[in-house]
Amino acid sequence: MRNTLICTVGTSLFESNLRRLSEDTPERPENWQEIKTRFDKGNWNELARELLKVDPNHRICGAEINTIEEARKKKWLELKNLVLLVSDTEAGRNTGHVLKEYFKGREDLKLQQIELREVEQLQDTEPKNFKIHGLRNLVRVIGDFVQRFGKEYVAIDATGGYKAQIAVAVLIGQALDIPVYYKHEKFSEIIDFPPLPISLDYDLLGRNSDILTDFERNGTYAKSELGEFDEKLRVFLTEVEINNEPVFELNAIGQLYLTSFRLRYPKVANLKALSDSERKDPTFRDDHYPIGFKEFVEKVWRENRWIKTCWSMSYHGQRSIKGIGFVVKKDGNKNILVGTYQDKDDFGARFQVVLADESNESLNWAADQLNQKYRE
Repeated sequence: MRNTLICTVGTSLFESNLRRLSEDTPERPENWQEIKTRFDKGNWNELARELLKVDPNHRICGAEINTIEEARKKKWLELKNLVLLVSDTEAGRNTGHVLKEYFKGREDLKLQQIELREVEQLQDTEPKNFKIHGLRNLVRVIGDFVQRFGKEYVAIDATGGYKAQIAVAVLIGQALDIPVYYKHEKFSEIIDFPPLPISLDYDLLGRNSDILTDFERNGTYAKSELGEFDEKLRVFLTEVEINNEPVFELNAIGQLYLTSFRLRYPKVANLKALSDSERKDPTFRDDHYPIGFKEFVEKVWRENRWIKTCWSMSYHGQRSIKGIGFVVKKDGNKNILVGTYQDKDDFGARFQVVLADESNESLNWAADQLNQKYRE
């Protein structure tokens, strides 16, 4: 049974409910004046205590409290852990503070953990940062909590926040097989977005793992730098124009793609550590190599015991080598994992990495792991 609810939090509690609260408010609670006074003075702890006196189903309590109150009565949820994700704004931080204090005071819920997390760059003053960084950070943060609590125990409440934030939360649920719930203020009950029976093509990650790693580290590529790149990557990228040239950055969908892969494959069952007798020292052709190449190959082999061996490859296409990286490439009728190395003089070389298991799943996982660890 699911016991953790990750909630996107908006500011409607403040802006739509409490700021407009007056003697003309329909069905206002008995302590409405105390609530209004605490809100106007910014006494957030006292405001939370006043809200505790109101029926949690009352509209004045806001969408987040209303939704959680209804959700906890459902058979699919035994609520123990509550995560509140707020925007990178003063109103967001203040709303989150009030909600955290409120739920700390709900002794009837018997919550084990209540966590408040601010999502950096999730704000409406700089649309570009919101689009590129804020939504990506939202994906990362939700992914962190899903990994921590386990996706089979998590549900997402996407009621609060920016519309784009809600949309991304729904996509995360679809990609990770996590149920997502939503309640509009005019709905009498919450509705759910059940996981879809879809699968993502993670071979695309293996083929482009080095570039995607750069993008995830907030790297950018001009179109001229990318040259001919896999057109399937475009859905993961935002294109902006700088100095009359298209420049690409990773978008929220791209971050979701990477996050979903790592949550689905934290490790690969068939890729296990090998014994010394199952491993063979790296071998090198009788060629001239970049400074530090052999040492780097041996380091990769030594530090990752699921690698059987490595060997150097031909110099064909040496000029196309850009730094240290790992990608899955086609070699005849099979796929292989290829590493690249480039020294300070821009002299590069390639080597093949032979794994304990050479399935596509293992190759893609290894490419991602090695790039996260060694990519330069």
